[in-house]
Amino acid sequence: MSDALLKVRGLSAGYGHVPVIRDVSLSVAAGEVVTLIGANGAGKSTLLKAISGLLKPSAGHVQLDGADVTGTPPERLVRQGLALVPEGRLLFGPMSVEENLLLGGHTQGAQGVAAELERVHTLFPVLSERAKQPAATLSGGEQQMLAVGRALMSAPRVLLLDEPSLGLAPKIIADIFGVLDALRAEGLAILLVEQDARLALRHSDRGLVMRTGHVALEGTAEELINNDDVRLIYLGAWHGKE
Repeated sequence: MSDALLKVRGLSAGYGHVPVIRDVSLSVAAGEVVTLIGANGAGKSTLLKAISGLLKPSAGHVQLDGADVTGTPPERLVRQGLALVPEGRLLFGPMSVEENLLLGGHTQGAQGVAAELERVHTLFPVLSERAKQPAATLSGGEQQMLAVGRALMSAPRVLLLDEPSLGLAPKIIADIFGVLDALRAEGLAILLVEQDARLALRHSDRGLVMRTGHVALEGTAEELINNDDVRLIYLGAWHGKE
């Protein structure tokens, strides 16, 4: 789409001489959630790393708001409005919740940090309550909230999330996806990798199915939900109805 904040065209990447993703193209517009689904090893996390600058692409291009940012280091991409919430959270455990959040806002001035901190506390009130606690002492769900909050502290326009529901209780998952819905309504562009395809598509506008490093199928969330192959392989017996 022409108004996409994030555009990926023909992207290929891997590790050493081992290719993992090849010729992947996608786009995400402001206020849109696009979900990548696929089996373990399909290349979803590698794709996020290549987009976010953690992995240098071997071919293709990444555009952020019209500017070519292919291979740009992640610290520069954060300043340009792209943030990644990695799988496994990767928090600084001995540091407090507040210190982790402030690190996420290092690209903002003092006023920006204060505004984003207030916003994160509004989205995740428990982080305000736990502000002085070491991050390592939080529950798994609270740590995931902190990882999302830390990314939001940089005031991104594009947010990449890798498996935000992994290992969490249903109530916490619902809370986190409720926040994602609110962020989408605010105009944030979200690219989501999520193993729970049913959950992800319920909160998405469009989806892409990755298979062995390439995009095998794409469509609206409703189209994928109603696709027989997607239902059989990724959604089990679910038929799109609760």
